[in-house]
Amino acid sequence: MRDTTARFTQGSLARHVLAMTSASALSLLTVFLVDILTLVYVAQLHDQRLLAAVGLAKTLLFVNAAFVSGLVIAAGVVLSERIGHHMSRRLARLVSHLLLMAMAVAALIAGVELLAMAPLGRLLGADPAAYPTARLYIWTTLVASVPAAAMQMCAQILRAQGHGRLALGVLVAGAATLAVADPLFILGLGWGVEGAGLAFGLSTLVALGLGLVLVRRHIGLSARLNVRWLRLHVGRLAPIAVPAMLGNLAMPVGITYLMVTLAAFGTSVLAGMAVVDRLLQLGYCLYFALPSALVPVIAQNLGAGRDDRARQAVGFTAKLVVLYGVALWAGLYLAGPAIADYFQLLDEGRALLLLFCQLGAGLWLLFGLDFLAQSMFLTMGRAWWVPAFGWLRGTLGSLPFVYLGAHWQGGRGAVLGMWLGNALVALLAIATAVGAARLFFRQRAKAAGVSSQ
Repeated sequence: MRDTTARFTQGSLARHVLAMTSASALSLLTVFLVDILTLVYVAQLHDQRLLAAVGLAKTLLFVNAAFVSGLVIAAGVVLSERIGHHMSRRLARLVSHLLLMAMAVAALIAGVELLAMAPLGRLLGADPAAYPTARLYIWTTLVASVPAAAMQMCAQILRAQGHGRLALGVLVAGAATLAVADPLFILGLGWGVEGAGLAFGLSTLVALGLGLVLVRRHIGLSARLNVRWLRLHVGRLAPIAVPAMLGNLAMPVGITYLMVTLAAFGTSVLAGMAVVDRLLQLGYCLYFALPSALVPVIAQNLGAGRDDRARQAVGFTAKLVVLYGVALWAGLYLAGPAIADYFQLLDEGRALLLLFCQLGAGLWLLFGLDFLAQSMFLTMGRAWWVPAFGWLRGTLGSLPFVYLGAHWQGGRGAVLGMWLGNALVALLAIATAVGAARLFFRQRAKAAGVSSQ
């Protein structure tokens, strides 16, 4: 049964925000865990070249996902505004065009990566023997990135309509398929790393199939392609999608420089950083999920002219970020020594982990609010501030701070420098978002007053 009700304009905003962020966070957590399992299974093949090939493929998929996720977030803004405006008559056509755009972007990026595979591998520092050894795996994963993009778009379309649990179901269906197919194809059938590629392809097709069924049932799909409307929809999405894409591409800059710097301080520091990365992935899924989860809530209310509810959604999310961050910080502060003992971290690696638990987790309160600021920029006509702050964070907010920190206190200083530099940029982004939101709502109130006269 098709339902184009603007769900987020009615009922408890706290419940809507909690439902959307928790569902998105769980989907990210599921993907992270299954991704780790893939590496575990491939490691059992006892061939470092295969692990290198998996690493190369994951890097290429990350670049592809950076472009697609920008489009997906923009689709959430546009579709949610339409639903808020109660413009349901042409939703099926818009939904079909969104799916087509997602597949086109993924196919274009994957095609470029396939054509430039050898130089890209050298640029990323891959073993020259890794690509020939697992050529089929890399090709399979890049081809599968096309249905994976459409699957991500299906999940966002469902979120825009308020079906957060259904969106979670789509992603979990893919992750569950991969969790079963990976050990079966890699180890059980003896297909090795090529089996990992086939398992990934199968998981995307299963998730996409379920996503299409749910989207058609709850919102609708159109089999007709209208080139004129497609151009109009591309033009509507581009001002939001392009900045979001560029913002996503900024993330690896500072991180890459940090990892190169840490490599000079030995394996203990790298081991500590690896554990910190896992804690970030598992503990802060809620923060990472904010843009895709919160954007539909804000945009739908703005589309419906419910500016009061949009402001309330931002305010409640800010409180949620702070409360969650404080609780997690307290837990990590107390559990830090036990976590270090569990992973048998020594010397600098142990010190780095404890530094994160005692100080770094506190700075992540600002990073969570920074994710909220990004959601505000994307929905309030300030999308270009996302890449502006993203590249500021990845360059001036990272490189000099990492350099000075490394010279001041070694590996710990480098990481601390990265956190402090990023925190300064986060403060600037948060302050800018608050000012932009005040101006945005003031202008809308003025426009509403003029139109009512």
